[in-house]
Amino acid sequence: MAWQPLNNKQKIMLIFKHLVNNQTEIEIRVKGEKTGFTSKFININQDNILSESEIGKRPELIIEQLIPEKGNNLIQSSPEVTVGFLIQQNICRCTLEYIGTSSTYPYLSYKLNFPESIEIAEKRREERIVYEQPEFISVEFSLGKKSKENKLYKFNVINCSNHGLGIIITPKYFDLLKKINVGEKLEDITFYATWTMISVNGTVRHKTKINEGKYKGSYILGIESPEIIESCKPMKVKKTGTRKI
Repeated sequence: MAWQPLNNKQKIMLIFKHLVNNQTEIEIRVKGEKTGFTSKFININQDNILSESEIGKRPELIIEQLIPEKGNNLIQSSPEVTVGFLIQQNICRCTLEYIGTSSTYPYLSYKLNFPESIEIAEKRREERIVYEQPEFISVEFSLGKKSKENKLYKFNVINCSNHGLGIIITPKYFDLLKKINVGEKLEDITFYATWTMISVNGTVRHKTKINEGKYKGSYILGIESPEIIESCKPMKVKKTGTRKI
């Protein structure tokens, strides 16, 4: 596969803002590991790359914890990682230096340096594997025995990844974020699609604040469930040509 470099700082910043705003799943590759880990960019510490106050200082990219959990130990002992992601169906990658953990959030997250460039794969006439997103639109669950009031919560689904679903938690329901922790199991979660509904068990994987866009100030609650993952069925599609970024 051939790669084309993108060195325009403004375009690179727009790409990473897009990844943050859309909670796009990314792949983290650690040197020496055969398999990758998944994560998401959740913030950029410095908004304007062109107004740096210190020579040589670059913005910092903040990512959430890695899945599987093994990656969290590996990234902290690795000087740099390779990050892969999709932008408008273009495969992109870049090498980022690990800086350290971030104290900005109430849960563990990591700081990576902002890249000087990213690489974009040239598209050729070939088959590629993509994921057909299920049409889940809402979810409801209660905390059961964990809550005296046994309140029923109902939320909208915002995205689906290879590991589960993200649901929007608006300020009205911030009390929920105090009642559940990352890693906690939730039972009998009901997901509604346009044509069906399923009830599954899941695990809370992240609580991520949204800093920009339509849902600014709200949180995304990430729920992992093998039964939900099975709904993301792979399909083959043909892509031709190259899209300009």
